[in-house]
Amino acid sequence: MKRDWDIIRDILLALERSPRPQALVTAESLAEHDEQAVAYNMLLLVDGGYAEGRFIHSSLGDGHIAAATLIRLTNAGHDLLHAVRQQSVWDKIKTKFAENSLDMSAELVIKVGKTIMESMLSQ
Repeated sequence: MKRDWDIIRDILLALERSPRPQALVTAESLAEHDEQAVAYNMLLLVDGGYAEGRFIHSSLGDGHIAAATLIRLTNAGHDLLHAVRQQSVWDKIKTKFAENSLDMSAELVIKVGKTIMESMLSQ
């Protein structure tokens, strides 16, 4: 399964919208995306230290994630979200990576996002 940055952005935005410090975002709550794709990208966010969550893996040995729940963004998760929150900045980030045929990493997304925002501020 592939990392999907549009799904990751949607997950981060959903976590931020929570009215409580302890959110409850599940793979099912992002119905516009495939549930397993959301669960996998949630797992990547936790693995990277950008969110905290809980996962139940299928006992059938089929590789499915039976349940995925994120409960909060970490400080690093807030930094990542800050870089991708604005749609105009997000579009420019994606264009920049596509133009250069580069794969996105969280560190580079944050760096490019900051550069784009700084250039927007100096105009």
